[in-house]
Amino acid sequence: MIVRFSRSRRASALALALALASSLAACAKREAPPLPGDSVADDGAVRLTPGDVPLARSPSSLSLGPTLDAGARATPEPLGAIEARVYPPELVMEHQLAIALGPEQLAAIQKEVEKGQKDMLRLQWELAREKEKLTVLLDGPKVDEGKVAAVAADLMKRENAIKAAHLGMLVRVKNLLTLEQQTSLRALRGR
Repeated sequence: MIVRFSRSRRASALALALALASSLAACAKREAPPLPGDSVADDGAVRLTPGDVPLARSPSSLSLGPTLDAGARATPEPLGAIEARVYPPELVMEHQLAIALGPEQLAAIQKEVEKGQKDMLRLQWELAREKEKLTVLLDGPKVDEGKVAAVAADLMKRENAIKAAHLGMLVRVKNLLTLEQQTSLRALRGR
């Protein structure tokens, strides 16, 4: 079956194709907002908002600052509005003596982190499955936009579940700290 389009429909289709190509080029440059699945890195780092500093990392990559290239000095990225108001467990762990973290607090924070990591692992497996489904759909020469939208919605649902679980853990950690400890951590983080 051959479908013929009028000149105006062809022009609209061409404009749409150019807009799509432009969008894809922008995404490839990573200047555009991340695509579904991009706010949770493969190492487990979670970004609550696109472009912000990761708040937590997998146990294998616990560090706070950006990685240093040979001899380069790290300059911390500015914290977002959310990140400035919570305290990642690795920050608390790094300064536990400086903030006089008590043994009960330490045990409670460790319990929260262990629970958070367990939940995160399950959610990351689910997210990876949805990412794989989306990449399979996008591999074909013709892509069913409806199927892609449905799988992308599931992917973003998983991503949001990870962000919610992560934020919940950060809130619980903050609530275990005294006001004085929080003030100390803000000062220590600012250095």
